[in-house]
Amino acid sequence: MKHIFMVNRFSLNSKLDFWVDKLKKAADQLNLDYIVEINDEKNSTEDILKKYKDKDYVVYAVGGDGILNRVVNALYGTKNHIGCIPLGTGNDFHRTMKEFFKEGENSVDLIKCNDKYFINVAAFGVDADIANDDKIVHNKWIPKSQQYNVAVAKHIVFFKPYTFTMKWDKKEETTKLALVTICNANYYGGGYHINPDGKYNDGKLDIYIVKAPNRIKVIRYLIKLLKGKHKDFKLVEHVRTNKFTLINDKEIDGNLDGERLKAKKFEMSVIPKGIKIYYNKKIIDLMNE
Repeated sequence: MKHIFMVNRFSLNSKLDFWVDKLKKAADQLNLDYIVEINDEKNSTEDILKKYKDKDYVVYAVGGDGILNRVVNALYGTKNHIGCIPLGTGNDFHRTMKEFFKEGENSVDLIKCNDKYFINVAAFGVDADIANDDKIVHNKWIPKSQQYNVAVAKHIVFFKPYTFTMKWDKKEETTKLALVTICNANYYGGGYHINPDGKYNDGKLDIYIVKAPNRIKVIRYLIKLLKGKHKDFKLVEHVRTNKFTLINDKEIDGNLDGERLKAKKFEMSVIPKGIKIYYNKKIIDLMNE
């Protein structure tokens, strides 16, 4: 089987050459038949991967959750398997992989949101504002481990609730919310354990609706989240369903696995075990040595 490493230049920045060299040495050590591809301003991930649509390869997203999302969207519906080498800011989907995945092929639910797909977490409200804040989340002067926390602090200071209409099953509700987080896997934000009991292949969305009308209650929610006790917070509603619609009266930014999506209406549905994820623990371990 051929292995394609789709490297995100924008995640690795000045360390690009270092990590590409290490990647090649690890692949050679494992005797892999491989190709290294690198995106840039002229050659996007999507354009590069067009030539692999008719193949049956393992295509690894090398970087963070954003490049993984791009690879998923580029190759969904093909025979290719998708892997990841976690070298980004959050690497949150990999946290679920290393806890629950077996080596080799794993069937994973895929979530469709409008005309896009995601496999980890979609965020709306203050969550999306935090994740989409490129001035902080990709700031080279802020350590990667602290970028999300700095963005959290900024958006708590400027917090304003969102008014959302939500639809699921036979329910419809319009209310002011701090955030709505739709989960397939377990982690987001660089290690926040948002969905501790969730399963990536159960055909369900785990949705956390936070009715925090002011910044003090948002802070209390985030403290609970850090301790993994947010499900006990009175202002958190946990919904499990296979379809969910979120509407705002104006166009807003959502965030799907680190990628921005702008719309007034977000319609989400589960494609049960819709994608094959390949877990190559050996090469990830070699990259971490």
